[in-house]
Amino acid sequence: MLIIDTSGQLCPAPLIATKRALRETAVGESFQIITDNRNSFSNVSRFLRDNLTGFSFTESAGIWTLTVKKTGSTGEITDPSEYCTTDIPHFSKGSYIVVFSSDKMGEGDDNLGSLLINNFIRATKELDLLPDKMVFYNSGVLLVSDKSPVAVHLRELEKMGVTLLVCETCAKHYSIVENISTGIMSNMFEIAQAMASAGNIIKP
Repeated sequence: MLIIDTSGQLCPAPLIATKRALRETAVGESFQIITDNRNSFSNVSRFLRDNLTGFSFTESAGIWTLTVKKTGSTGEITDPSEYCTTDIPHFSKGSYIVVFSSDKMGEGDDNLGSLLINNFIRATKELDLLPDKMVFYNSGVLLVSDKSPVAVHLRELEKMGVTLLVCETCAKHYSIVENISTGIMSNMFEIAQAMASAGNIIKP
């Protein structure tokens, strides 16, 4: 059985993971979603009910495990984030996204470019209006690697509710899939959809 652990992730990450699992699971098979956030549990539960998808759940020490069985075709919810309710009152998210196509900022000296992109990500945490999503493709996926100097800051942004979409094809190209524990592995359709629906796109 497929088990997806979204512990430490906030909405819409667990919802996106649930939607992907529903799409990839065969009829008659089951999968599990694990979350340690009450709001995420409530949001995912509502998402499943609205898609007429049966599930059961258990809770132990603040960990919710939902067992979902796909019994037939399910409706398509184009934007799972519509189901999100937030439990982080001290910040707001904007309608913009930030895309990283490189692990460096600008052109010129590589050491300077690395320093600038690292400072940019650190500064993003202090903004009054956080991005809705951050998208990583091409060598930008190197920023999400556990070996990256900004990995800890990206994990903090994810916990603050920013969705991190990571190009899976790119991660495989750079052979770092096993080194990525932050963000959601995504495909170019989802990345294109995120960029097309964004109010503004920032490319540092």
